[in-house]
Amino acid sequence: MKDRLISIKNVALNKTWVSFLTNNHPYSLMHWSIGGVHEEKKDVWLLQDEMTFEAQEFPTIDDAIAWMEENMNEISDVLG
Repeated sequence: MKDRLISIKNVALNKTWVSFLTNNHPYSLMHWSIGGVHEEKKDVWLLQDEMTFEAQEFPTIDDAIAWMEENMNEISDVLG
């Protein structure tokens, strides 16, 4: 499991997003940043359920990975 989380983190850092399965359910981890005159500045990592499109925000990728380690017990098929 730890190796898959490291792989997820490395792909996400390299491409700004990664998709994977947990218990045969698709998720994506992606970096999201907004800036500009009319936009609220935001720099977060999103963990998105690809079936419901619900997303959780994390201030850092390490926070997202720690949450995944505690709450996702079976991660497979890391897609870049």
